[in-house]
Amino acid sequence: MEIDFKAVAADMLKAIKNVVGDNIKDIEDMVDDELEDFAKRTAILTQKVANGDLSVEQAKSILKIRKNAVETVILSAAGIGILAAEEAINAAIGVLKNVILDAIPGVSSIL
Repeated sequence: MEIDFKAVAADMLKAIKNVVGDNIKDIEDMVDDELEDFAKRTAILTQKVANGDLSVEQAKSILKIRKNAVETVILSAAGIGILAAEEAINAAIGVLKNVILDAIPGVSSIL
């Protein structure tokens, strides 16, 4: 049984990067857009308070609603991250499984 474990680890890491790379862009886009919108709307909200168009109490209520919306998006992104991690682990194990099955003929996989 001759296995180049350094090469296997590199291949496993490559499989992980392929999965995470696909998902990280989705997460970044979703969170980035939401945070940018939140920042803009909060600045407008504070300007309305400064101009006297809204009371502090009204602004706080609106800000609380918007904060909840941002929180929901970030929690969704975290969920996507968890799914991406699971996919990444499965991809790495798949690489290792193939190497072991090739290196040890006749073995049934335990992975």
